[in-house]
Amino acid sequence: MGLCSSLRRAPPGVLPPLLWLLLLPGCYCQSVKAECGRPFQKGKVLGGHNALEGKWPWQVSLFFRGFHICGGSILSKYWVLTAAHCFDQALNSLDLFEVYAGFTDLHMNNGQGQKREIIQVIIHPRYKLTHPNGNDIALVQLKTSLRLTSVVLPICLPESTINLQKTNTCWVTGWGKMRLSGAIVNKLQEVQVPLLDQFWCQILYGSIFLIQNDMICATDLVNMRGPCQGDSGGPLVCRFNDTWMQIGVVTWGKGCTSPFFPGVFARVPYFSTWISDTMKAMIISRSTTIIVSWMTLLTPLLFLLVLRIH
Repeated sequence: MGLCSSLRRAPPGVLPPLLWLLLLPGCYCQSVKAECGRPFQKGKVLGGHNALEGKWPWQVSLFFRGFHICGGSILSKYWVLTAAHCFDQALNSLDLFEVYAGFTDLHMNNGQGQKREIIQVIIHPRYKLTHPNGNDIALVQLKTSLRLTSVVLPICLPESTINLQKTNTCWVTGWGKMRLSGAIVNKLQEVQVPLLDQFWCQILYGSIFLIQNDMICATDLVNMRGPCQGDSGGPLVCRFNDTWMQIGVVTWGKGCTSPFFPGVFARVPYFSTWISDTMKAMIISRSTTIIVSWMTLLTPLLFLLVLRIH
């Protein structure tokens, strides 16, 4: 049983006030872990369709100066996954960004949408070395936590060894253009896309150097459906049994309507360890800061208590 669970059972007045203060940081760090990849709604992107509200509750929009520029996905109350290139020109202007969660129509808040500011962005350390291709992935930390609801839920992260051949149900979502010459749409779009074998993707792009091990390709080549401008950073998710997992992050492609050039995504399983380790490191750092701040407060209280005893 966890410490906070034990404390909840203790009746008021049983623990001394000073002990409550000592134990409080541990409780503060505890939170209810939401079940990822399980939307309540069981119910495009280029050639896509309007998505039902709550069907993709991990989808977020990154706003810059009041306009949608990229998509993203919720990993936890404080963390969003997106593409690194979304911050190429604005990494030093994070105060101009907002994250929109729980929205399907960006121009209409149904009372369930949430807006959060960004406290920091962690770009993959190898991104600048391989830009514009490769390692195009970033973690966004929010200033205040998201309130998890039926339309705001995290997506599951896959293990690095996940077998992608065990699924054929993959979707990409976003507010990007419906056609290359069109404008960003207001309503969230969805489209089902098959995963493409790495070898064939390299053949279509004519180079083994363009399509690297940290990438995955997915596009409906027959019906010409896939991600377009404005969808960058958004999730490619696949269903394994009854759970949705994020397999890709929209990164780049050669145009939007070319039938022979599939959409290219950052391969999330390739980055799973980096993503998990980075978030854990930030949590440990934050917990340490909280404990230190409480101990700073407790020092004079302990001194006063000693004086009172004497």
